[in-house]
Amino acid sequence: MELGNLLVGGCFPTRMQDRNTLHPRAGSLADGVREVQSANMPVVLVRDRGPAQYFHGRESVRSLFEQLRADAIQGRGGTTFLIQGAPGAGKTALLHQCAVEADEDGWQVAEIDLHALYAPTVMAQSMGEPYITREERVTAFDATVISRGITKETVGAATVPRVIKERAPDTGLLLVLDEVQTIRTLAGGPNESAATVTLNAIHNGKLGCHVILLAGGLGVSEKVFSALGISRFNSGCVVNLGRLSKVAEQAVIRDWLVKGGQAKGDVTPWVDTIADETQGWPQHIMCYAQPAAQIARHNNGEMTPTGLAYALAQGHEGKAEYYRARTHEVSEASCVALGNLLSSLPATDIELDEHTILETLKTGQTLEDAKTEFNTLLHKGVIAKTPNRKYAVSIPSMHDWLINEYGYDDRFDQP
Repeated sequence: MELGNLLVGGCFPTRMQDRNTLHPRAGSLADGVREVQSANMPVVLVRDRGPAQYFHGRESVRSLFEQLRADAIQGRGGTTFLIQGAPGAGKTALLHQCAVEADEDGWQVAEIDLHALYAPTVMAQSMGEPYITREERVTAFDATVISRGITKETVGAATVPRVIKERAPDTGLLLVLDEVQTIRTLAGGPNESAATVTLNAIHNGKLGCHVILLAGGLGVSEKVFSALGISRFNSGCVVNLGRLSKVAEQAVIRDWLVKGGQAKGDVTPWVDTIADETQGWPQHIMCYAQPAAQIARHNNGEMTPTGLAYALAQGHEGKAEYYRARTHEVSEASCVALGNLLSSLPATDIELDEHTILETLKTGQTLEDAKTEFNTLLHKGVIAKTPNRKYAVSIPSMHDWLINEYGYDDRFDQP
């Protein structure tokens, strides 16, 4: 799904809007929170990374990956399958689901990190092999032992490709690498060459064994591969992940309420209200659905207006905290500049060219500093490139949050 088709609508009110108008079914959030504070509601800790507790959707991606595994077995080769997208799009959960399905088909699954791309011992260990073998070495002269020592040797090979080739089972090897955009940190360093050799060997099917690298990362990931000299991806091997379908989104929320919260009766009003806020984004679903499930369970399955107001308030704060974390490495001046820029645009004009963003970020700093801030926004997933070769905020509600949090702010305006 193209980013340009995703960046519509939003669920954070701006300073020009009344927050209470967003929740006609829930009543006033402020009133609901006041009720909650006197009702001894449970403390909610939202887990928003890792495998999804209730997984629905992404059928087309999973079907595509299943066909890729079949092709790898038939052709005795391999490749890279990249799932990239905005923060909170559910990439990690989808990686896990793909890995589970591969495991069920008899593939060996190994989760790896960057070190495994260039360190044979780390790759061997990730594949479940002993870390080292030990070989006793004896130096003798005229049958007299002069010295005795132990030499540590890497398991079976001196390079990562050889470790993979010698140990990949005939049933297939799946290497899972999350946050793959971080391979850019290897550029120019002592391990870049070895890592690139490994990536190219897998990517181009040169190992002579059934191996696939399943990689997940932000929307810049494909570009990072290219910067390291990795050739273009095979057709269909790059997935730009967007929001869940409405059917899948509602199914996930329903599972949280019924299975996780043991909710009684018709949960549809809660499902619809929460879906209005989450807009299909898995991370947002976690922010709202987990508190909703916990409050339903706390109330013995009863679904009260106060409980829904509490879940909505928790979800709003969870989303805001997530966005604060995404922009943590961006200076406040740049956030204010970006927020003011977005607030000045018509509601339908959400795409910006690089020059416009850089000119905005230059407020109070040099062009080089502005470029650094631009790259931070890009690599933290705050902005992403659109199919029109422009840039937009990756998540619709983050766009609104930036306006609400930083827009209409003149603290950093030039005199």
